[in-house]
Amino acid sequence: MKKTPLSVFLVFGGLTLVVAVAAGLYEYSQKPERAPAQPTGQGKPPQAAPSESSQQPEAPPPAEQPSKESSGQHNTPASPTNEQARQKSPAEQFCGRDFSDVSSRTSDAAALAKAGGLVQIFQHEAALSDPYGCADFYLKHGLNIDAADPRSDSQHLTPLLFAIKRNDPKMVTFMLDHGADLKQRGGPEKIKPYGYAVYLALHNRSTNYNPVIGLLDQALTKQSAKASANQ
Repeated sequence: MKKTPLSVFLVFGGLTLVVAVAAGLYEYSQKPERAPAQPTGQGKPPQAAPSESSQQPEAPPPAEQPSKESSGQHNTPASPTNEQARQKSPAEQFCGRDFSDVSSRTSDAAALAKAGGLVQIFQHEAALSDPYGCADFYLKHGLNIDAADPRSDSQHLTPLLFAIKRNDPKMVTFMLDHGADLKQRGGPEKIKPYGYAVYLALHNRSTNYNPVIGLLDQALTKQSAKASANQ
């Protein structure tokens, strides 16, 4: 009987070992994975964090406003309109009076003079229905055409100087037609009317003072011619 060589046993044993290992690996890979065990001592599983909408508290319902009757409040009268609330200027007051009452209006002339005289009237001409008619009436009943504005907050302009400052040919003509003195000085610089017009023209090149200067020049020419004729 022949003996089996040792090498054959070794090869056969090695193959058996490989097959056994492969079978074990295959069996291990077929087993399902086990879920990790829950930690002990925690009780119930952690709950999901609440959403933003659940975190915001609901707004309380608006408080009920007490009625005016229950609170003791009463309806307040409507506020006056701008026209009612605005205090009328002295010009509006004096020019809005009854001119048929001549004796009363004559006594008003002194009060109007203290309030600015003709300057007061023409400062508010936009608010008057007939500023020139009002000025003409008070000039006939005691107002002075050359009286400077006496108010402390004014520039103490004469009515003619005021008309020149306004650069208003119609107003300048009115003053000249009512005998305004072309040599009467006034204002902070105590300046004459013609010089004042030239001064304003030089310092306000964008404004055309030529019509006013022309009226003053014509008046001065007539005045000079009249003075020469009387000599």
